[in-house]
Amino acid sequence: MFLRRNLLLWLGQRLFHLNRPCSSVIKGPHIAVIGSGPSGLYVCARLLQRLPRCRIDVFDKAQAPYGLIFYGVAPDHFDMKKSMNNFERMFNDNRDRIELFCNVDIGRDFSYGELCDSYEAVVLAYGANRARRMAIPNENAANCLSGSAFVSWYNGAPLSSSEPLLDTEDAVIIGNGNVAIDCARILLSDPDVRLAGTDITEKALRALRQSRVRRVRVLGRRGPQNCSFTIKELRELLGLPGVHSHCVISEVEAAKLKNDLAQMERPKQRLLKLMLDNVPHSDHCEDGIANDGRRLLQFHFHRLPEAVQMDSAGRVQGLSVRNTHDGSTETFPCGLLIYAIGFEHVHLPCVPTQEDGKLAMSDWCRVISDRQAMVYATGWCSHEARGLIADSQQQAYAVADQLADDWETGQIGGRQTVEEAKERRAMTKQLLTERKVPFINWDDWRYIDKCERRMGAILGKSREKITDVSTLLRIIP
Repeated sequence: MFLRRNLLLWLGQRLFHLNRPCSSVIKGPHIAVIGSGPSGLYVCARLLQRLPRCRIDVFDKAQAPYGLIFYGVAPDHFDMKKSMNNFERMFNDNRDRIELFCNVDIGRDFSYGELCDSYEAVVLAYGANRARRMAIPNENAANCLSGSAFVSWYNGAPLSSSEPLLDTEDAVIIGNGNVAIDCARILLSDPDVRLAGTDITEKALRALRQSRVRRVRVLGRRGPQNCSFTIKELRELLGLPGVHSHCVISEVEAAKLKNDLAQMERPKQRLLKLMLDNVPHSDHCEDGIANDGRRLLQFHFHRLPEAVQMDSAGRVQGLSVRNTHDGSTETFPCGLLIYAIGFEHVHLPCVPTQEDGKLAMSDWCRVISDRQAMVYATGWCSHEARGLIADSQQQAYAVADQLADDWETGQIGGRQTVEEAKERRAMTKQLLTERKVPFINWDDWRYIDKCERRMGAILGKSREKITDVSTLLRIIP
């Protein structure tokens, strides 16, 4: 029955196409993708393959495409940024099929309802853009900031409001994920050796050169076996030259972990073995502190933050924690506190959500909608904000395949002619222009990209990002 129904749908579509005049050939769907990060652009890449006649408009609140690849990946991780080259080719090779609208705030400049009424399908891929707070006393103290704010600072994200003060010897980072590891590595690296030729901003580079940070403590709220960073990230951090690194793990817990290794999956085994190999011995250091002038990195586990300690000026001077193993409390001194404990969803206005704040989904990828368009979701906005770029790619491809299948089986309505598709895209541009929205299209971005690369070349770097929005908009010809 299912096969028969799909066959009839397919035959009906073919006959409908044959009966239309050549000048009114039915196009593929006109699709809006909200978010130009990895998830959104992997959806685009797959749809361009699956639906040769589709047209895609990509919207993003940021002033540049590529999302976390551009503003989230650490500047010393060159290989992870290479996927931008593939996305650049995608835009250049499909100029008549895909359009970019950066600097457009969906919900303010263009409503969700207007979006759903203007496209056959909408794909939500805008990520999870709010850092989870610690919810402890004094967390708003000066120089206490989220990991994403610290990353935005050194990566030159426009509108980044947090500028850390590095005039302190002690820094504490809360979190056991890759963001926490990135923050620790940037703080402890020799900026002239590791960062000077990258796309880190000159402002951040100057601050890191003048940094007084000598010791970084990374605190995990759970045990070593619960760490979510990868062995590649940890090995890179532990191998930094000029840094003495070790993990603070008791003899009892270390013995238990060694006994449990055989029952763990191989990636977790390798990660824990590396940590156990870096548990200090008394003949190598005193109380875990090197005395040869190197910078210090310490990993502590089972430490639950309870309160931020402030000085008389309102700046962080310590973090009080409780040891969840024995119930004891202690205070770690720090003049810089970074918390990297995950992200929370902040959904677009009028997007249907559940009581817990998650998207209201009808199944694994479709969003409940009473609008004209079929609405899909992928990436961090559709599930828990975790996972690597490769994970986002797999899910994005699956969502794009589902959308393509829905189109081919007639579940997405509103077949457009060539003329109608062109008119609709022109209407989007006209509407944004009438509302005085200074959107950035692909040609604008290519010009900005060239300017940033030229500025970087002058400074001996791969790129110098323009961090001021008004300046960025002003240079566009």
